[in-house]
Formats: sequence, C-alpha cells, structure tokens
Amino acid sequence: MTTLPTRRIQIEGAYNVRDLGGYETTDGRYTKWKMFIRGDDVSTLPRSSQDVLTDFGVRTVIDLRGVREIDSQADNAFSKSPHVRYRNVDIVGDVAIDTPWSAITGQLSKLPHIRYCNKAPKSYRNMLELCGDKFRDTLATMAETDALPVLFHCVGGQDRTGLVSAILLGLVGVPNETIAEDYTLTAEYRIDAYLGSNLQPDTDPAQYTSEAYRARNCPPDVMLDTLDYLDDRYGGVEGYVKSVGVTDEQIATLLDALLT
Repeated sequence: MTTLPTRRIQIEGAYNVRDLGGYETTDGRYTKWKMFIRGDDVSTLPRSSQDVLTDFGVRTVIDLRGVREIDSQADNAFSKSPHVRYRNVDIVGDVAIDTPWSAITGQLSKLPHIRYCNKAPKSYRNMLELCGDKFRDTLATMAETDALPVLFHCVGGQDRTGLVSAILLGLVGVPNETIAEDYTLTAEYRIDAYLGSNLQPDTDPAQYTSEAYRARNCPPDVMLDTLDYLDDRYGGVEGYVKSVGVTDEQIATLLDALLT
C-alpha cells in the first residue's frame, strides 16, 4: 500500500511545518514532494521531532531568523546537529523595514489586536528590494551539492519563510493564486499556537479562529500584490532572482529539484 504525501508535517514543538510538493504549474507539471519544507520555529524541537525531520530526509536547515532572535534561546536544535547542515541566513539583518513580523515577535499572545495587513505589501516589497542578497544566499544554499531536502524557517513560518516559498514556487511557474493559497495556510496551522494556555483573559475566543488570523495576518491579497509587483518590476520571479545574483546554473539546479 502506497502512503500518499501530506501537506502538513505534524510534529511536537512546531505548528507550521509543511511540504511544498504537489502544486501544479502552468505547464501541467508538479512540484516534488519531500524536497522543500517550509516551517515556523524548529530551533527548540524535542529530540523525537528532530528525528521525524531527519528521518523524513532533511539534510539542510536554513534558519532565516535574526541574530537577536537566535541568541534569545539557550540552544538550537539543529545548529550543532551531526545529521544536518545548518545555515543561518538572516534575511532582514539590520535593514530598517516596516516588517509585519516586528508586530508579532514578542507579541504572539496579542493576536486579536495585531493590525498590519495594510503594511504587509509595502514591507514585502521593501524586503525584496533591500535584502536581495539574503534571498540570493538562501537560494544559493539550496542549490549546493547534497543540500536537499531542505527545511527553511523563521519564527512563525509566514513572512520571511512565505516570501522564500513564493519565490521557489513562482520560479517553476506555480500560478500566483496557488502561491497565495499556500501563503494563507499559515492561518490554518498557526492558530493552534494561540489556543489553550496562550488564550488571554477577557479575550473573545471567537477571534482565535483561522479565519480571523487569515484576515488580520496573511490574507491572500497580500501575497498576490507582492507577486504582481515582481511581475511588473522584473517580469516575474525568475527576473527578480537573476537581478539579485542567482546564477543560471543555480536556477537550473533548483528547477530540477523542484519539478517532477
């Protein structure tokens, strides 16, 4: 009996770990399963969850968080692991950007009060323009020999991770609408992180729904706007990645790894 792949990889200690496989491209091909895994913070996973990911085949973990985010933790599950190659590519660094995740980091318990949807499109554009070298480094790491399968993550698996995912899917011709749908899946999975013990007193539990999260934090129009921006300014994702220094050889490696 063949076990069909699933989108979400459910593990203890993380909520938004999922496979980018199985998406249809505009030319009728599909993205490969078990090659590119996006995630939220996996740096404090228990050993059992680490083993699930390494047994899954993960060879490289790319940590997109900043130095202060990493230093705030006593240890990192994968930074010294003998089983994976660990790389930190601080997507934002010290660049001053009006970033959506700045409203989230340290404020996760205040989810119903976060209002940054209108800022997100500009923030994403700014990040793409000002941090192009970091997106280049992320893709270059993925294109290294024996790097795959790769897990890349930030804190919530939504913004930094969402843009890298959009670039990968856009590079192989997954339709913008599908990419936006993948982006909004964060709402379905991350909402679990705010329920139970994290639910604040005097807060209406009805606000802690995936629909409320999606409307406030990751509506599809935010990603569609970002992809439209890349289409208008660069002629698409491939034009963008070339503009930031990703080579034709690296692109070819990624295409081969991404597509069945």
